[in-house]
Amino acid sequence: MRGSRRVAHVWCRTVAETAGAGDVLRAADVEWALDEAELRRRETLRRPSDRSLFTAAWGLVRHALSEVEPRVGPHEWRFLRSGLGRPEVHAPDWCRSLRFNLSHTDGTVACVVTRELRCGVDVERSGRALPLPRLARAVLSPRERRELDAAPAGRRQELFLRYWTVKEAYLKAIGSGLRFPMPACEFDVGTGRPRLRSLGAGHEHARYTFRQWAAPDGGFLAVAIQGRTVHGPERDVPVRVRTPRPREESPQPTAF
Repeated sequence: MRGSRRVAHVWCRTVAETAGAGDVLRAADVEWALDEAELRRRETLRRPSDRSLFTAAWGLVRHALSEVEPRVGPHEWRFLRSGLGRPEVHAPDWCRSLRFNLSHTDGTVACVVTRELRCGVDVERSGRALPLPRLARAVLSPRERRELDAAPAGRRQELFLRYWTVKEAYLKAIGSGLRFPMPACEFDVGTGRPRLRSLGAGHEHARYTFRQWAAPDGGFLAVAIQGRTVHGPERDVPVRVRTPRPREESPQPTAF
C-alpha cells in the first residue's frame, strides 16, 4: 500500500458450493488458508451452510489482507481480539497498522481493509420478511422513521436496509457495537454516498467517509471509513472495490 495509506479496499462475494465466474466464492477453495483456531471455531457451528459461510468469510479476510500486503501469504496472518471482541492483526507484527472488518449474511460475505484508519462494513440481503415497525423503532431516528413511513410501501424494506447497513458499518467502525443506540445517529441515504446528519457520540466520531452499493443477489453493502477532517474542507477517503487474484503459494486454485 505504498503511496496509498488513505485508501479503503472493499470486497464483496457471493458464497456458493460450486465454482463460478465473477463474484462467486467457493468455501472449499479458501479453506486451506484458515488456521487451527478458525477450523475449531467452524466445527462448533451446527449447520453446514453456516460452516461454509464462516470458511468463506475468514478465507476472504485472509486473501484480502494479502492483496493489500502481498509480502504475507493468506495462511500467515494471525489475529487477536481486542477488549471489545473485535479481531485485529497480531502477526506479522510489522503489519499491525492494518485494520479490517468483516460482515456476512446468508450467502454473501464482505470485507474492508485499511491502514491505520478505523473501518466498518455491513452487508444485508433483501427478500426476507422483516418486522419493519419494530425494527424501525430500534434502528431509526424519529426523522428517519417519518421518511420510512412516507415512502411507497414497496420501497420501505429497501430504504430500511440502506439505513441499517450504513449504521451497522458506522458503529462497527467507531467500535461501540450495540452500546451506542442506533437511533442516536441520523443519516441521509438518498445516494450511494450516505451523509451523517447528526449524532450523539461526539465530534471525534464525525470524521468518517461513507459508501453504499447494491449487494450481489439483492440487498445492500455499506462501509464507514475514518478520515474526514472536522475543520476545513471535507475530504472523503478513496474507496476501492477490489477483485482478489489467486495466490501462487495456494495449495489449490482459488475462485475469487
